[in-house]
Amino acid sequence: MLIRFTLPLALALTALAQDDLPDGAGKEAFLQVCGSCHDAGVVAGHRQTRDEWVNTVQQMITRGAEGTEEQFNSTLTYLVKNFGPKAAAVNINQASAADLQSGLGLSEKEAAAIVKHRSEKGAFKALEDLKKVPNLDYKKIEAQKDRITF
Repeated sequence: MLIRFTLPLALALTALAQDDLPDGAGKEAFLQVCGSCHDAGVVAGHRQTRDEWVNTVQQMITRGAEGTEEQFNSTLTYLVKNFGPKAAAVNINQASAADLQSGLGLSEKEAAAIVKHRSEKGAFKALEDLKKVPNLDYKKIEAQKDRITF
């Protein structure tokens, strides 16, 4: 069954930057059904409960976005897991590479680069210090800045 909907946040949104999103189950479905209208930073900024995401997806469906029931279910699961209201803060100076990767949606290479830089140069004092980390996409850090502690 094909469902059509338009996205409620489509005003002033740009194409979704695929690399700015955390990897995981449902990412591909999310990109297919939401990616043409939603920017990753906007999505990350809308931390919602499961019920709120269900409501948002239902609104999109009634407005005509395209996707299968399976794609919508995968998208909902992805949104709830990665953009829920209770995402824990990540201490950039204490987190392991695995915690940086899962907690901030970084690649394995990026998380390892943060740990290496921190070990060699000392603790980060401000978000801008992370610009000095080689092989780190700083846009990902900016998108998660509200979850980063020092």
